[in-house]
Amino acid sequence: MAGAGTGQQAQVNTQPAQQPNIFGTAAQGMTQGIKTAGMETMYRPQTIAGTDLSAYTNPYESQVVNQSLQDLERARQMQANQLGAQASGAGAFGGSRQAIMESELGRNYLEQAARTASGLRQAGFQNAQQLAGQDIGFGLAGSQNRQQAASTLGNLSNLGFGQGMALNEQSMQQGALTQGINQMLIDAAKGQYTGYTGAPAQSLQYMTGALGATPTPTTTTSTKNPGLFDYLTLGASMFPRPTR
Repeated sequence: MAGAGTGQQAQVNTQPAQQPNIFGTAAQGMTQGIKTAGMETMYRPQTIAGTDLSAYTNPYESQVVNQSLQDLERARQMQANQLGAQASGAGAFGGSRQAIMESELGRNYLEQAARTASGLRQAGFQNAQQLAGQDIGFGLAGSQNRQQAASTLGNLSNLGFGQGMALNEQSMQQGALTQGINQMLIDAAKGQYTGYTGAPAQSLQYMTGALGATPTPTTTTSTKNPGLFDYLTLGASMFPRPTR
């Protein structure tokens, strides 16, 4: 047995989708653009001086510096041992010459340790500054992009508003044209109806005019009073004429 839905045509929504209101959309775009532009006018980019660089500093910087100093210390000790061995071999171990050389070695170590530590610290600080400057630049670029987007949104909204006004103008012109055509049809229908209702009277006028233009036969009766001459003529006509 077929299912309940077999053979039944699926109902399709044939209702047209509701068109968006172009003026409402343009108003929303303008409002959003003005709001965004207003917020960006209050944007104040950060500065290096006002930025906490601790977030950009290598957390292992101190370990790197300490490890570098330890490496230098081991190198100093190795050189000091070599100086002692050389002095012992020369029979001058503990002498003034050995003391001068060890003092010079210690001075060199301190200078090198200071240069190494300061160099590492300076490199870390400059790297932190560079990273912070990049973030500040990203923030400024983001603000500029948002301002540009707000300007673009405003231009598009203005364009949409203009298109809506143009469509309204076209609709008004089309409506006026349609109204004029409808009025012409109404006037023609009125004239035709008037012709239908006035046809009998017009036909009667045509018949009356036709009758008035045709001559009508008439009879004229005249009365004559006989005189003396008329009686004599009548008497003479009563006698027969002589024959030859």
